[in-house]
Amino acid sequence: MSYIIIETFGGPEYAIIVTDTDGNNLVFESLVEAQQEAADCQCFVIVKI
Repeated sequence: MSYIIIETFGGPEYAIIVTDTDGNNLVFESLVEAQQEAADCQCFVIVKI
């Protein structure tokens, strides 16, 4: 399974997928990795894809 983080700070109309410094979507192979990265977000949803 893979996971992405959608940051929803400001409401769902401003939702964005969390990216790296080059603008590529961050994709995580484990839920633990996604949770560690999401700790830097203010408001988020972790999505299993």
